[in-house]
Amino acid sequence: MFDLLGARSRTHVRVVREGRLVPYQRIPARIDTDSRPPEAPAPATLPPSVARLAARTRLSAELLAAIMAVDGRTRATLDDMERADALADVLLARRRQRAGRQRPEPTQDSADRSDNGITAAHA
Repeated sequence: MFDLLGARSRTHVRVVREGRLVPYQRIPARIDTDSRPPEAPAPATLPPSVARLAARTRLSAELLAAIMAVDGRTRATLDDMERADALADVLLARRRQRAGRQRPEPTQDSADRSDNGITAAHA
């Protein structure tokens, strides 16, 4: 921001071989020449509500990227982001509905139980 009375630290400048000035940057002690990307640490188990939110956010981001690719644009508008969020909500709701329909039929043992878990035979 503002350099009031020299309060801001000054950046160091170094000269590279071509003779141009560049801001000083620390040179790494060793350069990694391995072409593999660094391994990500194993993700910690998230609470279900956080995991659902993370999945929705990832889906929304993927949908936004798809919208941008289809339109051939490099910048998103607020409308694009809201549309991607709405699409993610609809897709996740459909997934929940399909998962609910594909649940196995109740077994005879579970059919004999009332809502509070007490079996009808012992009532």
